[in-house]
Amino acid sequence: KVVKEEESPKEHYRAFEMLMDKNMFHYHFQPIIDLHSGDIYGYEALMRTDATIGLNPLQVLAAAKEYGRLYEIEKATLFNIMGCVADRRQEFSGRKVFINTIPGHFLHGEDRRLLADRYGQLMSKVVFELTEQDTVSDAELSAIKELCGESSGSSIAIDDYGTGHSNIVNLMRYAPQVIKIDRYLIEEIHKNPNKQMFVRSTIEFARLNQIMVLAEGVETSEEMRMVIDLGVDLIQGYYTGRPAPDPIGAIKEEIRQEIIAANPLNNHRA
Repeated sequence: KVVKEEESPKEHYRAFEMLMDKNMFHYHFQPIIDLHSGDIYGYEALMRTDATIGLNPLQVLAAAKEYGRLYEIEKATLFNIMGCVADRRQEFSGRKVFINTIPGHFLHGEDRRLLADRYGQLMSKVVFELTEQDTVSDAELSAIKELCGESSGSSIAIDDYGTGHSNIVNLMRYAPQVIKIDRYLIEEIHKNPNKQMFVRSTIEFARLNQIMVLAEGVETSEEMRMVIDLGVDLIQGYYTGRPAPDPIGAIKEEIRQEIIAANPLNNHRA
């Protein structure tokens, strides 16, 4: 998600060129679960490459940064994922699709108009994830919100919340519909009162501003039960579902029942 430096992105040049020239991207979809019902609320689309390319997402982004092709990655990501959603409407029916964006490289001009024209009827499914570790310019934020306008129905999520240096500033500036709390704050949260306090205060702010809160990286039953107790709306993590090439229709029934059991009908957060 975050563009990081690789030791030698030039070593990946040929594989990267093939990936770009032949558009050999693949995408896996990790389920995002509604913690009130146990149903699937949506999926995060995650970049993958096959064995022919042999690059992980961070290596792809590092090479793209080295050769000035991050905008092309952004364009391929948005058009490829929306094409997948269009081709598999039945599987994505009624569910959101979370798509990561690269700060400073959001679609502009004719590319943005083409995306809106081609997939406008599907934009209501999209949640654009903005990572808090990179600041989005005013112009870019306006462009994203243009696609997120009332006519499209798409929305914004702040990703990795709690790891940046200006949490509240960006939160108020971006005016998101979803806050994704970083995995670091969720890991073993049931053992850490300070993490619980941070998440609780975030939820209180979110409730006052009609924002949904999502806990990232939930890997155990204990973590899930703790974030349910705190009042989180959505979760994403290996405990409820790993990324897969095909969007799953439902999580394991025993886990869904565990979620329902932790949310009695008289739950005051519902």
